[in-house]
Amino acid sequence: MSLAAVLVSLAGAPAWADQLRLQALVQEGDLILEEAAGLAPSEEQLAREELQLVASENALRDEVQALNQTITQFNGAMGEHNREVQAYQAGCARKAADKAQEDACDARGAQLREQVNLLEEERAQLRASQEKLNARVDKQNAWARDYAKRKAAQNSHELLNRRDSEEWLGRAKEFFASPEFAALLVQTGNPSLCGAEQMNEIATLSVRSALEHAQACLKAVKDTSR
Repeated sequence: MSLAAVLVSLAGAPAWADQLRLQALVQEGDLILEEAAGLAPSEEQLAREELQLVASENALRDEVQALNQTITQFNGAMGEHNREVQAYQAGCARKAADKAQEDACDARGAQLREQVNLLEEERAQLRASQEKLNARVDKQNAWARDYAKRKAAQNSHELLNRRDSEEWLGRAKEFFASPEFAALLVQTGNPSLCGAEQMNEIATLSVRSALEHAQACLKAVKDTSR
């Protein structure tokens, strides 16, 4: 190999290393963005499900409160009935003094028996309603636990993606500030996506948007330098 060929080879080594660095950043950026895009549908689904879960929980809470109020009213009616039975027993325990009093006690006794039958029917209906509502509450709680588990997993994946994005952005910014990248810009005709305004804007954007802007610049350089 001639001395000139050696010099050319050595001169080309840094440029080739810069190209490799550029390609590695672009490939990694694509993977991070693809992962973020893959997480988006699940996040949207979980957001919709959260609204449904909260609405269902609020409606169920209202039903539980209404049933509890009905049970309280029933207990009050049952207490009043028991007091009426006690008064009846006290007034009609002894043999009636006359036919009119006897007839009145019989009528009152029949009325109280009819009343207790209605109350027992209502008690049975309330128990059935309570059992059904308790089953729905159990189902709601199971849904909430399952949602919380899936939401925690989603948050964990998103946190890892954000950390990868922040770490990638740090390395991309270092590359942007390097003389090697400045040389690549000159070689590729200073792509508009790498303009000063676009580069300054990266610092003001969210992590996801900053990554997208930085990746767009890197890809523009990579595509132009082929």
